[in-house]
Amino acid sequence: MNELDTRAERFLASIRAEGEAACAAIRAETERTIDSQLEETRKAENTRVERTLRFETERARTRANRDLSAARMAARATLAAQRQQIADETFAKAREQLAAFAAGEKYAAWLQTEAVALAEALGENVELYARKADLPLLQGVKLPAGATLTADDTIGIGGLKGRNAAKGLAADDTLAARLDAQHEWFLQNAGLEINI
Repeated sequence: MNELDTRAERFLASIRAEGEAACAAIRAETERTIDSQLEETRKAENTRVERTLRFETERARTRANRDLSAARMAARATLAAQRQQIADETFAKAREQLAAFAAGEKYAAWLQTEAVALAEALGENVELYARKADLPLLQGVKLPAGATLTADDTIGIGGLKGRNAAKGLAADDTLAARLDAQHEWFLQNAGLEINI
């Protein structure tokens, strides 16, 4: 029976070896399958994470750009308001100085010189307009032939307006018009530009 026992043991050992080899092959295949699935899952998750990260980064960038743009707009509005306030204060002071000039002793000579220059520029038959208070200052001024002087209540600070209907010419040489003409120049040259 020894030989039979030996054969049976060899047979069992052989079956055990085949079983263990099959189990090892199954374990190896299972490990490969698990590793493969884990790698696929890892790649899919990395792709999803990268996509989410790109999306969130772009969203944050867009929000930051929007916030920056809003801050720039608010800063521009604030600067524009300050610029306008400075300009308004400056031009209010200039108006006061012009009103003081129009009330001063040098105004009459200036007005007479301007009346002659304006009348010559517009030609014969010119109609000159001045404040009612300024008409006595212009009496005796040598004007071109046919020139007339008329009171104009729309002239506030001082100066003159002129018109030559025959030539289709008109001029506003009032102190207020001269001051208003300086507004744009003032904003450009006073260092009050808004560059944000």
